[in-house]
Amino acid sequence: MKSINLKKVLIPLVLAVVVLCVLFGVFVGRVRQNAGVTDEQALRSKPKAAGAMYIDPAVVAQGNGAWQGQNYITAAQSALNIVNQQRANAGLGALRWDDNLAACAMIRATEQPVSFSHTRPNGTDWYTVCPDLMYGENLAYGYSSPDQAVNAWMNSPAHKENILKPGFVSCGIGVYEANGTWYWSQEFGYY
Repeated sequence: MKSINLKKVLIPLVLAVVVLCVLFGVFVGRVRQNAGVTDEQALRSKPKAAGAMYIDPAVVAQGNGAWQGQNYITAAQSALNIVNQQRANAGLGALRWDDNLAACAMIRATEQPVSFSHTRPNGTDWYTVCPDLMYGENLAYGYSSPDQAVNAWMNSPAHKENILKPGFVSCGIGVYEANGTWYWSQEFGYY
């Protein structure tokens, strides 16, 4: 009967496990690179004084026309429900869904594949979609569920700050898919 040389068996086995771990780490890193939030959120310095608001009907029509189906609308509204759970946990009131902000959020979501930034592809600030309505913005990409997107925002101090801002009372969320990647835009308002 032959004896087994443990060194000859264990060393290749350990090396194989190490190689697999490294390869798995590279794969996970690539997956994570396909999802994210920046380290910044957008927030205007002060709210607009109460008064007449102008909401461009063409903007609303463009945003409403950008939805890719009911499942994206449902995902956006589910994300707001999760956001409101986070606000309730912090002792804050719920944000109400605002269809006009959602239309603005859809425009911003469709712009993200071109420029994942709080600057629009045309070089203007994010809130120029509807300046009388938009006062805070969170962006995310690569998350294909509301839980994932909201968790990413809540794990970022700057984005969490927008979500838990006491003065915000309304919200609209847009979800747009391009080339298999989901882009999320969350817009906040004072009205």
